[in-house]
Amino acid sequence: MFTECGLGRRERLVRAIRSYVYSCRVADGGYFFARIPPGSLLDSYFAVKTLKVLGQRPERPESLERFVRSHTGEKSAMRIHGLYLCSEILRELGGNTEILRDSADGFSLSSDFRASISSRDGLYWEVVSELQPVFEAVSVFTSLGLPFDEEEIARVVRSLRNEDGGYGYGQSSLVTTYYALRILSHLGAPLESPQMTVEYSLRRRGRVYFLEELFYLTGIWRTMGKVNDSREEDASFVLDCQRHGGGFARARLVGIATLEYTYYAVSVLGQLGLIASTTGQERLERTH
Repeated sequence: MFTECGLGRRERLVRAIRSYVYSCRVADGGYFFARIPPGSLLDSYFAVKTLKVLGQRPERPESLERFVRSHTGEKSAMRIHGLYLCSEILRELGGNTEILRDSADGFSLSSDFRASISSRDGLYWEVVSELQPVFEAVSVFTSLGLPFDEEEIARVVRSLRNEDGGYGYGQSSLVTTYYALRILSHLGAPLESPQMTVEYSLRRRGRVYFLEELFYLTGIWRTMGKVNDSREEDASFVLDCQRHGGGFARARLVGIATLEYTYYAVSVLGQLGLIASTTGQERLERTH
């Protein structure tokens, strides 16, 4: 069983993953899973986050920082998603995030994101949940020390709680439940009937087919302090998604390795205690 394997196997696993991430670095300093320039801001984010869980730093961090700074004046960085990615990468590199303040000042958590929790209409394609923009905005505002109405945010997040214990507009989803719990935890806001949310997650446990679903599920359990009773099964699922070269794909039998799914895999393995992880020490899990 992998959970009882020796240190040597775990070290080989870490080396393979690290090698895959480094192989995705491109000439402009960013990272892209296709290994051709230009680099991707999103893939660079996943690369940095993956290396952090492994206890590693990016190669040539100064080059990556220049790559990130080159995006701060673009329209993509004016959206909260772009600001979030730039902020997180710079923060992990120890860079100065103050350059993002002017862009962040144009957002209001109490108004600009109200529409995103009332429906999915008009949300840009990167968003996987109606709470993702709120989560990312809370992260950016917190990182930059900008004020926002915490009570209002907690109220609108709670408004998405459904009778089954999950969260979501119209119907519950793992991803929106994950973001809801992370936001409320960060705000120190109590949960309504938390046991119902645990029961919702347990019902969803039997319908996990993709890495991101397991990532959100284990994140929910960690936030709620629930012990994972299926560590061996989850570890087996993750390792079955690994491809030649060290990266991970979305599912067991199909798909190619990407930096996104490699991050999900490494994060879950870290949460299971199977590789070195700093996940439990983070103030706020800042991820997709």
